[in-house]
Amino acid sequence: TRFDGGRCCVAPATLFQSAPFAEYWLWVMWCPVALIEPSPSASAVSGISAAFETCGSRAPPRGGYWAERRADRDAKPGREHLDPRTHRFQAGWQHKTSIDLDGLPDQRAQIREVRWLSRNRRWEEAVNMLSLEAEPNPFFRTAVLDACVKSLQQRVAWQVFNEMPIKTVAAYNSLIALQGRLRRIEAAEDLLQRMQDNCLQPDFVTYTTMITAYGSVHDVEKALGTLQRMKAEGMPVDRVAYGAAMSSCAKAGDKESTWKLLHTMDAARLEVDVTHLTNLIVSCARSKDLARAREALMEMKERGVARDSIVYTAFVNCIPLEGKQAADAAVEVLREMESVTVPPDIHVYNAAIRVAASVGAEDRLQGMLAEMKAAGLQPNHETEVITSNFHRSTEEGQRQQQQQQPSSNFGSASPTSQPPLPAGWASAMDPATGRAYF
Repeated sequence: TRFDGGRCCVAPATLFQSAPFAEYWLWVMWCPVALIEPSPSASAVSGISAAFETCGSRAPPRGGYWAERRADRDAKPGREHLDPRTHRFQAGWQHKTSIDLDGLPDQRAQIREVRWLSRNRRWEEAVNMLSLEAEPNPFFRTAVLDACVKSLQQRVAWQVFNEMPIKTVAAYNSLIALQGRLRRIEAAEDLLQRMQDNCLQPDFVTYTTMITAYGSVHDVEKALGTLQRMKAEGMPVDRVAYGAAMSSCAKAGDKESTWKLLHTMDAARLEVDVTHLTNLIVSCARSKDLARAREALMEMKERGVARDSIVYTAFVNCIPLEGKQAADAAVEVLREMESVTVPPDIHVYNAAIRVAASVGAEDRLQGMLAEMKAAGLQPNHETEVITSNFHRSTEEGQRQQQQQQPSSNFGSASPTSQPPLPAGWASAMDPATGRAYF
């Protein structure tokens, strides 16, 4: 591979044959060039060839916790089409008629490569491709921007956006989505205003992205106001827009608004699927309204909508954390899933384990961990965080009890009793920390 100045960088064959190098070779080439061996040997050349063959087979996707959850969601039928981000590039191409395409280089192959890198959260390589392109067209720049957005790279995304000589609607939509995910609503609203000042008309994706952004900060009023604005401007408000609005209301715990949007969809004869109905359950999580969540489950059954593991994960999050019976309720949900032939996945188990850890039910927690491993599910990062926090809080509670016991028994045969609380007051013990709350 030729580098700047015509120099050739050759490393030992063992380095090139290793899996990590095969996965990061583009990143290595982006770094400053260093001559490791002055003259390439036959073994080194064969190692380079093996490395590039490995690169051609595509390494597994890299991403964080939310990338894993999103991939798990998109793999389930009936959920992938409701993500407004899937329409972002389509919106960019729809507006290409407003851009003079004469003289622009054909970079569709590079755009396809960048979109693949974007899905796998390999934003560094996407930015590197942009730096190597002599004259990137606006759509190529937008694709690189979206790769940075998907990896939550705020600084780099703004840099790519500011360097765009021609800013597309899709570029604005992508950056607005990033501000929403980072809960920077003022920045998202400012981008929307700048978009209109530059004579660019907000489209369907723009408004649904703003609705999602308002949902991230639980601003139901502005989310519903944006939905009404779409209707006022004559846009077709379909099930994707209603799904974004229902999700915003559900995150804020606004059960009534979520159900009202469902009834509005029915009145408009729009198709309701599992994602819309899942939002009914999510809206009950903040208030731990298990009865209303059960009502949403019955609504799904009446409509003939199949329930999946995401539905039950949301349902487990609605269980009130009141005593160790909460852990029993979480186990009952797992048994219910087995009865309706919905195999629990790692996210359902994590939700149930979190319930058991919150109420101090160690026996239930250990039982669910054993059951999860018996089902062939390996603990992920979320599982490790829940269990480690539980053990740490349990040890801290035991240590505090040991420290308090000698002082409470000093100078008396029996522990001193607490004075009665004033009228209207009540106390509760946090099982995780052992502290009393009033």
